[in-house]
Amino acid sequence: MAASTTSAHPIQSLREQVTALEAAITLCLADPQTKPVHRLRTTTRRIEGQLELLESLPKIPKHGRPARKARRVLKKLRRAAGKVRDIDVQLDLIGEVVPKTKRGELKDDAAKLRLTLQKDRKEFAGQLVEELRRRQSKVTLALESLLSCLEPVEQLSISPTELIQLTEQWFRENRPPDRDGTPDDPDHLHMIRKVAKLARYMAENAPKGAKRARMLAESFEHLQQSGGEWHDWTVLAEISRGRKGNSSALTKALEDRGVTSLRAYQRHLDEMAR
Repeated sequence: MAASTTSAHPIQSLREQVTALEAAITLCLADPQTKPVHRLRTTTRRIEGQLELLESLPKIPKHGRPARKARRVLKKLRRAAGKVRDIDVQLDLIGEVVPKTKRGELKDDAAKLRLTLQKDRKEFAGQLVEELRRRQSKVTLALESLLSCLEPVEQLSISPTELIQLTEQWFRENRPPDRDGTPDDPDHLHMIRKVAKLARYMAENAPKGAKRARMLAESFEHLQQSGGEWHDWTVLAEISRGRKGNSSALTKALEDRGVTSLRAYQRHLDEMAR
């Protein structure tokens, strides 16, 4: 009984994520608002996490060709959704650093940048809808083909211990090596965040009853989120710098948030290393 309530079922989880992706695409085609776009972007990543886990499992039917096709089309959708989602996050960050009660130069700079971002979002949202219309049938065919290949092992289950081992091993093998002398290299830190995100989705195959596996997923989630906050503040500061200059009060405020979030991210990296 214990095994049945704590074991992970990766093929079934993949099928659930495919269904979730189809729903997200439908919602975005109707109206690419914040929540549907976020769900679309996240679900593409979750499916990629499932594919990484499947590659780590023995006795899985050959599925390389449909998996490659699925990855290619998912990547295109994720990038299109990412442009919209990034702006949604940036708009929220501007509101966080510049409250409505604020007055003066900081508020003026924030209002101008917000208008520019809103204009960009409208354009990117239109591009996302066009991309979805162009790729929807290809996505469906690729994922249906993939699931068909995996149907013989539909009931496959793996224990929490095995899931933990596979996820930790995958993270170690795919995490970029530490760089002596350049611990704050943005590309390096960004790559760690992306790898942690996929590791999280792999570990989240475990049901809630598998406490150790869920704790591992939470640790990767914390690392991913702290890295994401640092990245979002840094990118927004760069946008402000390009539009308002280094001396802008808004640019300086965003840079300060970037420094603070970097420290938090590095603490999570140190905790993960221990």
